Amino acid sequence: MNFRERLERLTSVSKPDQADRSQALHELRERLDRLLEPKKAYMRKELYPIEGLVKGEIVSTPHGEGFQVKEYFPSDYRYGEMNLAEILGIPTYPAHLLSRDKRLKELDLQKTLFLDTETTGLTGGTGTFVFMVGLGYFYEGGFLIHQIFMRDYSEEKACLSLLNQFLESFQFLVTFNGRHYDIPLLETRFILSRMNSRIREMPNFDLLFPSRKIWKGAYENCRLVTLESKVLGMGREDDVPSEWIPQFYFEYIQTGDAREIHRVFYHNQMDILSMVALMGRIHLVYHDPQAARPAKGIEHFSLGRLFWDHGLREKAIPCFEIALKRCNDDLAWEVMRWLSRAFKKTGEAERARSLWEEMVTWPYKRDAFPFVELAKYHEHHLKDFRKAIVFVEKALEQIPRDQQKEIELLLHRKKRLEEKRLGSEIR
Repeated sequence: MNFRERLERLTSVSKPDQADRSQALHELRERLDRLLEPKKAYMRKELYPIEGLVKGEIVSTPHGEGFQVKEYFPSDYRYGEMNLAEILGIPTYPAHLLSRDKRLKELDLQKTLFLDTETTGLTGGTGTFVFMVGLGYFYEGGFLIHQIFMRDYSEEKACLSLLNQFLESFQFLVTFNGRHYDIPLLETRFILSRMNSRIREMPNFDLLFPSRKIWKGAYENCRLVTLESKVLGMGREDDVPSEWIPQFYFEYIQTGDAREIHRVFYHNQMDILSMVALMGRIHLVYHDPQAARPAKGIEHFSLGRLFWDHGLREKAIPCFEIALKRCNDDLAWEVMRWLSRAFKKTGEAERARSLWEEMVTWPYKRDAFPFVELAKYHEHHLKDFRKAIVFVEKALEQIPRDQQKEIELLLHRKKRLEEKRLGSEIR
């Protein structure tokens, strides 16, 4: 048999029809589903089941059972400086300005879901499970918190389906670092469970980023528990450190002993209440800084920069002025820089000049900024070119030799001023 005959024989073999192929694919999918179906992790004797330590209910879904806990907080419940009714009444327009998300212009707290997760790892990834989802929302004048708990890996689909029901009922999300952690992680779990979800599409006001804009540098860090203590003035009793939580869950899965993992319900609940109070504080301090009474000069300084960037000059300048009175010497130089620029931009040149003159008398000058500005002031406002040259020369003394571009600019300014001076003397 030659090569051509062998080839014809091979190509003449009949191909399976479309129906046979579809049936084969269907059977393959069924086999994969059976293989991938979550099973109980361990055959364990549950001496201390979660149902006996936490007051909740078992909820049935098309994907199996899940465990859910609910707790209601009345409108006069206070966590931090405001109660829930007061938080609900604060204008929410700062959200879209602070997050730069136009969709949050319409933020309505009655249509908002607060979300926080507890997971088997702190770094995320496909091997990280979300074993608890805390959900809070304003309801009948108060605030209701639902906590969906995965008692075993086999309950993941059921828990995700319960979460999906909530997501379909709300328009907005509020999280703390949810943009980079909770949301991507939950989206991964939905994909791996072959379930659709709109969680990524929902407008999300992530409180971490405005918190950093306002309080970065004021405290040791901008973790939620730090802001809860330092900004809201609240503390927790017998709370679980976040880094312990994954191990608590692994031990619960292996043993069925819920005496440690049940403490995570309190931790998660406090996280959600802190998010509500922190959101109220962020909106209040932006809407009415005087009423909010920030505690530190750096907070006023941060707010001033935010207002200035957003074009709210009438709010920015008072914040800079208060910051200058309250801050230490390390920060005062930057505050005076911003405040003098604000005065200059708003046509208050004399007030700006007084700040520059104060800055040049400091024993520990940071840079050439006030000398350059005074050179400009004497050139353009007083037409005193000789004095302007003196300030340029002092500015050159402040600039390190490796900053050649800045030195060249100042030398060019000095040359131009000398030409102006000569021209004025000839006339």
